Amino acid sequence: MGLDNVEFRNSISVEDYNRLRKSAGWKEIEPNQARGSIENSAFLVSVIIDGETVGMGRVFTDGGHVVVISDIVVLPQYQRKGLGKTIMNTIMDYIRNSIKPGEAVFVNLMAAKDKEPFYRKFGFVERPNKELGAGMTQWITLK
Repeated sequence: MGLDNVEFRNSISVEDYNRLRKSAGWKEIEPNQARGSIENSAFLVSVIIDGETVGMGRVFTDGGHVVVISDIVVLPQYQRKGLGKTIMNTIMDYIRNSIKPGEAVFVNLMAAKDKEPFYRKFGFVERPNKELGAGMTQWITLK
């Protein structure tokens, strides 16, 4: 499984988006919602090897000072080959290049369980800590 034929795109299909989410053990998203998430991303990068989408990451923002990194995933068989690092470096470059001198943005993400050490390498800190409370989440489903 070589990484000779790696391509990066700024798009992803709904099917590939959900396939990658499922590979990480995450909830699949209803297709219309997934399409909205993809289309409304401020930035998205996907990794394609030999025609197969094997990784992705995306960014959304309030257009001011809050940025959220979401959906960083690489298929298990392609992990530990530097693709996640490349996705994150691409995203962090996008964020840094989107602000002007003197501006600051508050970058947030929710690390998957036991993936915190990966994000520490990019300067992220875990919550709670002395200055910051716990990050919190909730899924709301209308039945």
